Amino acid sequence: MTEIQIETREEKKMNKLLQVLRKLGTPFVAAASTLALALGVTAPMQAKAADEITFMTPAFLPETLAGFKDAVAAWNKSNPNIQVKYIPGDWDNMGDKLTTQFASRTAPDVIHFEANAARLWAKQGYLADLNSLMRPLKTSIPDGSWKTASWQGRLYGVPVIDQPYVVFANVDIFKKAGVALPTPQSGFSWDEFTALSKKMTTSTYYGSIFGVARPASPFMIMSGSFGAKWFRGVTTSKASLRVGNAELEIPTRVYNMIYKDKSMDPTSLTVRPGAAVAPFVAGKAAMFVAPSFVALDLDTAAKEKGFNWTTLPMLKGTTQNQYANPQIFSISTQSTKKKQATQFIQFLMKDENLIKFGLGDALVPQTNTALQAAIVAKKSTPGWAQLLADGGNFTVAPFSFVPEYDKWRSSVLQPALQNFLQDKITRAELVKRLEDGWMSLR
Repeated sequence: MTEIQIETREEKKMNKLLQVLRKLGTPFVAAASTLALALGVTAPMQAKAADEITFMTPAFLPETLAGFKDAVAAWNKSNPNIQVKYIPGDWDNMGDKLTTQFASRTAPDVIHFEANAARLWAKQGYLADLNSLMRPLKTSIPDGSWKTASWQGRLYGVPVIDQPYVVFANVDIFKKAGVALPTPQSGFSWDEFTALSKKMTTSTYYGSIFGVARPASPFMIMSGSFGAKWFRGVTTSKASLRVGNAELEIPTRVYNMIYKDKSMDPTSLTVRPGAAVAPFVAGKAAMFVAPSFVALDLDTAAKEKGFNWTTLPMLKGTTQNQYANPQIFSISTQSTKKKQATQFIQFLMKDENLIKFGLGDALVPQTNTALQAAIVAKKSTPGWAQLLADGGNFTVAPFSFVPEYDKWRSSVLQPALQNFLQDKITRAELVKRLEDGWMSLR
């Protein structure tokens, strides 16, 4: 590190003299410099300022937040010449904030966000291509996740963690009913889930609960288990929507469980996953279909109320896949410190950091080594072990690359699915609304 010298009274006088002589011209400066050397007075050396890179993340759950802050602190301690400034974000408004910052050229150097939501910025040229920089990681990350975070061959974000939708079970209800839980060896298909939900329904509790007040995202992600394509010509402006049996499997099955089998709690239609935790913990349902982050709430219930829970094998249709939408680390093309930003991302992608990020959010680490380490760390907790064991079942979502997909999902798919699940429109009317809605956006 460069030594910082403090000016003496004589040095201050000489510096003032130099400033005056500079105004008079070069000859006077040369003379003053010679005089200064003769007197043994030297100008003070300035310490080199550290490079600063900015890092924005919307992480908010306590353990994940602590994981990110600890990682930044560890980096700053080990890299005094490249300091990271931590900037907290918010999932609710970070997208709008970043769009404004890109337009005003004030975006952070490193950005933590969601792959599908960030694709628009990649298309607009705001996110740097990380392919060559991060290629050593490619073989350790599921191909579906890597492709989901790419656009036209350019990797615009390194996959970090992802969220599967799983089925949680109340172990004590199953024990009292004398019904065996599905195992990884036996597998667990959608047909078996439907039948089991019906079997477990009594006058006291339902066989299952979901929490699909906003069904668009979970249904699209889970439609991967039936190989739903949704769109043809996905990377062109002429992409066409085709809603067939594969695309309708999930909404039709949920509808039938609520209205025909009466095995799924109808409050599923009015609550989101977080609000469905309480009735599940209270014993109002034997199973709970939910995003993996719910495991954190179930852990809390286990500690505070002795709630006995586990995770069942990932539901299988024609496959056991779900469509990927990983959280990613990206670098702004506007960054003047891409090299330093790359080094920081490579540090964040170390196993010890990914485990903290993943387990803190109850999401799946995206590198094979971090995933295996997380499985070992949670091997004594059956629910966590199964949740993580299914972490390799992510595949690329073809609809993710369709221009206008996000707009169609929020303005057309969401309300149409809600109306269908509320029994306000028929299946045929659902198809018509989806296809007509798509055409109206073309």
